[in-house]
Amino acid sequence: MFNYRLSKWTKQINIKRMSMFVTALYIIAVLPLLIIGFYNWPSADDMSLALQTYRYYSETGNILGTFLLAFKVGFNEYMSWMGYYFSNVVFCYSPSIFGERWYALTAFCMIGILTFGVCYFFKALFVYGFKREKYEANIVSMITLIIITQSMPKGTARVEAFYWYSGAVNYMFMFGMGLFWIGLLIRSVYDEDVKACFRKLLWACFWGFWLGGANYMTALEMAICSFLIIVIFILSKTSFINIESIDGDKKKSFAKIWIPASINLIGFMLSCFAPGNATREAIVEGFGPVKAVLIALYYTFDICVNEYTRWEVIVLLLILIPVSYKISENIKHRFEHPFIFTLFAYGMVSSNMVPPIYALGNLEAGRLKSIVWAEYVVMMVLVVFYVTAWLRQVFENGNSALIIGNSSKEIFSSEASFAISVLALLLVFGSGLSVKVDPQYYAGTSAMYDLASGNARTFLNENEERLAVLNDDSVKDCVFKPYSVQPELLFFYDISTDKEDWINRAMARYYEKNSVVLENEN
Repeated sequence: MFNYRLSKWTKQINIKRMSMFVTALYIIAVLPLLIIGFYNWPSADDMSLALQTYRYYSETGNILGTFLLAFKVGFNEYMSWMGYYFSNVVFCYSPSIFGERWYALTAFCMIGILTFGVCYFFKALFVYGFKREKYEANIVSMITLIIITQSMPKGTARVEAFYWYSGAVNYMFMFGMGLFWIGLLIRSVYDEDVKACFRKLLWACFWGFWLGGANYMTALEMAICSFLIIVIFILSKTSFINIESIDGDKKKSFAKIWIPASINLIGFMLSCFAPGNATREAIVEGFGPVKAVLIALYYTFDICVNEYTRWEVIVLLLILIPVSYKISENIKHRFEHPFIFTLFAYGMVSSNMVPPIYALGNLEAGRLKSIVWAEYVVMMVLVVFYVTAWLRQVFENGNSALIIGNSSKEIFSSEASFAISVLALLLVFGSGLSVKVDPQYYAGTSAMYDLASGNARTFLNENEERLAVLNDDSVKDCVFKPYSVQPELLFFYDISTDKEDWINRAMARYYEKNSVVLENEN
């Protein structure tokens, strides 16, 4: 027989450099998603929800008037059709009201607010709440964003998350804003500057009200957080619980935390009891509240855990274990309830599903799947951090050393560096195989595929050909050929051969035509 000796791994990864690397990786991965956005085109509700602002701007060119008109339209919708008053307003701001080619901004807006929300939340939690380094928080943020954007379920979820404005602004945009709001609440207490705390509190009050009128999935989650904040605030006043790291000026800041939480709940109630909801409820069928909750609990496991958690998601979450171990170093807070926190995270993901199941009886729409996915990823990341921090404290209390080892402030230990490197190599190797078999495996590679194949360009050209006809005043009854291509990230919905179809009528009204119809191929 033979023997051999492998040299011990001694290299250590610099935390700042890793932060810069994952940031660059995220930018590279998301760049194709932004580039293909230049070939995007409005469709479906874009031509009905933004109709009034489109016509007003086309006739007057008044940007301020257009901005203000959206609030009037939103109020009318609140009174007659649906209660989410914040979404009603932003529906009217589709970039296409300034011209169809401006619709390219949709992807930039949605990916931008998601990125901002995730980064702001994790920075508030780790840097301001737990007093850790900004580079550590950034690593968590970037990996979270990579998972959300690249591993989002294939199909309509991707296009409705970032490219179809009317769906994306009501769901992914609001999800990003929700994370931003939670970050504001954290910073309104833990920011070192008293004046900064007060400014964050005012912003939290402002956005708390508006987020009460977001889509009911996001609004419900924010309302749950607000309710828990108020409960914690009351229990802290009775000395039943003690809030850690709260003293001096921070106590004064925490004493006001109930204000934005209460304002958010008031906004949520205004949305729930909107006059227009009765009109919409009369034409939709869903499940009862108890059945909706039970189905949501099942769907969390069946859809999120069983269907959406692909191999690369697990690998990236494993990379977060040594990162979380490093972040949990010298944190004063005691992580003592991993099981309860995991149940809480599971319940939050389930609560995200309850509104559409209650109202519609399903989760079929891609825009619904997109924020269920995003919420699930954020909660998984938080669970990984919490459980890892709990394990570290358990081992350290027992005077034992975890296999990840010790390291200085600026670097990961040799053991952690080895684990991260091996997992990164596995990610590269597995991704190469997956994309080779399926070019649309990741959202970014799907965008690259449609860009390289010319599908995105063809899609844009065909839409511009249609636009030339729609802008021709001499043509009152428009007949179009079906799209020859349907890029995964860009194609949402097309008109049909029935001129009385709702989308056909919406397009005809938008461009002031008698009728718009798709050519019958038969």
